[in-house]
Amino acid sequence: MSSVAVNLLTNPAVSGQSVPVDAAGDRYFSLVAELAYHAMFVEVHLTPKPGLVDLLTNGAHNDMDVPLFEASATAIRPYLMRFLDAGLQFSSQAADGLLSVLRPVGLEAEQAMFAATNGVNTHKGMIFGLGLICGAIGWLRGKGLTVNALYISRTIKRCCDCLVMDELKRRCHQSTNKPAAAETHGEFLYREYGLTGARGEAASGYHTIISHSLPAYEQAIADGYSVEQALWQTMLVLMANNEDTNVVSRGGMHGLRFVRTAAQSLLSQGGCASPDLEASLIQLDKIFTEKRLSPGGSADLLAMTWLLSQIDILDRTGTY
Repeated sequence: MSSVAVNLLTNPAVSGQSVPVDAAGDRYFSLVAELAYHAMFVEVHLTPKPGLVDLLTNGAHNDMDVPLFEASATAIRPYLMRFLDAGLQFSSQAADGLLSVLRPVGLEAEQAMFAATNGVNTHKGMIFGLGLICGAIGWLRGKGLTVNALYISRTIKRCCDCLVMDELKRRCHQSTNKPAAAETHGEFLYREYGLTGARGEAASGYHTIISHSLPAYEQAIADGYSVEQALWQTMLVLMANNEDTNVVSRGGMHGLRFVRTAAQSLLSQGGCASPDLEASLIQLDKIFTEKRLSPGGSADLLAMTWLLSQIDILDRTGTY
């Protein structure tokens, strides 16, 4: 099976526009930025996806549809290269401080997203995740180190190691006699349920991806399944293992248990090996939609998993 990564490199027109030579004298950064942009389309176009926006339904979302996600992705696109460049420029420093140079770029990307969507949060979590991956790639490239999923994971873990302590634990345990800013959604979920959400995933170096979803995707591809089937398998593995705060915010811990059990059930029935999987996913989408459950955190991790799989292909083939 030909990979998107290799196709983009050998045939830049695949992406719909040329992949220019970047400042480093090659096309690697431009290629990675295109892959990160493509990852957002891979996620939203995968159909069906229970509770999520896809080409069949809007899932549990009344304010979102595929064209809105596409507009959002296009608005975010220029910032992907900026994340890469920020990582490269910071590569003379320790990775521990990388987050500080990525955050301003991420905030600008969020503003561009909200401008494109009239205030609808389509990709805030995706900006965080893709920004970290691109920033880590830039940093590794600047160091002359190997660029693959494992090294990216380790770099992100180093730069986000204190996120949970600094932004959740300290905030939630601060003295009550000190004035505090309004509690964020993530802080509320940590205080109520002990869930660390996107911050915890980043602080772990995206353990859920490295240990669960990336091996699942690569195994499905190795077993001869189509990219679509492999993505369905990966989505189910993520839903079964991810403590998705998007689900908890809508359905509480009971909703999370429901989502995880439903995904585990489909996996036990064969996952992508089941000829009935697509019909089962369509039926599950109806149930999730009725319950207003949307595994958006797993959707973000799905796009990131696909992107890391493509980076690994580049590393293994040495095409760049």
